[in-house]
Amino acid sequence: MTTPEPESSPPQSEVQWQAQLLLRIRLLAAEHTRILDAGWENFETVTAEDDPRTVWQTHLDGLEAQREQAEQTALTAGIEPAWIEDARELGTRSSRPRVDAGVRQNPARDNAAQDFYVDMLALDLWHLERMAGLSAARADRIETGRWSFGTNPVAAAQFSQNMQLYHQRVTALAHAAQITATEADLLWGPGADGDRRHHAVHLETYDELTLVNEWNSYASPRDDLAIPPYIPTDPDTGIPVAGAEATPPTPQQMIATATTSLRAEFVDAAISGAASEFERAADSTAISEAIDAALPEGVEDWDIAHDYATDANDPNQPIELDTDPY
Repeated sequence: MTTPEPESSPPQSEVQWQAQLLLRIRLLAAEHTRILDAGWENFETVTAEDDPRTVWQTHLDGLEAQREQAEQTALTAGIEPAWIEDARELGTRSSRPRVDAGVRQNPARDNAAQDFYVDMLALDLWHLERMAGLSAARADRIETGRWSFGTNPVAAAQFSQNMQLYHQRVTALAHAAQITATEADLLWGPGADGDRRHHAVHLETYDELTLVNEWNSYASPRDDLAIPPYIPTDPDTGIPVAGAEATPPTPQQMIATATTSLRAEFVDAAISGAASEFERAADSTAISEAIDAALPEGVEDWDIAHDYATDANDPNQPIELDTDPY
């Protein structure tokens, strides 16, 4: 009896192959970062005679060589260099605490390609929300007379165009990752309010020059593609295959939400400041009331300073206060 031949898996499309290459780059970068940060002291060796530091460094070199080879293969396959850099950066970030606090914890995915799509979506979404926050902060400072760099309509138009580009990319990646309605709430819905407030708090601390510099960095022309080359599209239309239950809000809606977050932060700060002043006033009043309550009836503050000041040598004798400055 012969063993049946295993069924061959369907051939990968070019897009799937490119996605797998980018995923490999990301995983190799993550593993390199994890081992590098862990250090050589506790690195396991094959034999007791091996030098842990040498084995550790050799392993790191091997991971780096594999990643560089994967990157070269990706370049040869026609993948944009910018996306290769993004995959490497995502891998590095995945093994280290994110100091920017902007890229959210991604929904879990069984499909490795979809997991990669979600990572790329989170990165572009962070930039999109950052731009919304910058736009809201800039508009607020112009309205309140705290902006002295002019409006520059050409740069403003480019900024708006770049926001639209990021929105198209996030929408395409949402379809590729098949984002559910629950995940959408966490990524750009009510569940993301904390991240928006973080942007608002951070940008509110900027001085004018810092704010204008970051705004200008998003107002320069970009050569990114509106639809990343590694996500599945309809072969006839070139449009991403629909798969998301919900898509991100428009740039204008995101700016409006960022404006609300900015105003909420301003109001909270004002209320907090007023509360502090009230507490200080209340403490002062409480101290005054406590002093008044401890005084004999009919004694005023001036009486304390004048009539009841006593001589240290004779506590029974009041001191005559000399008001003559000379």
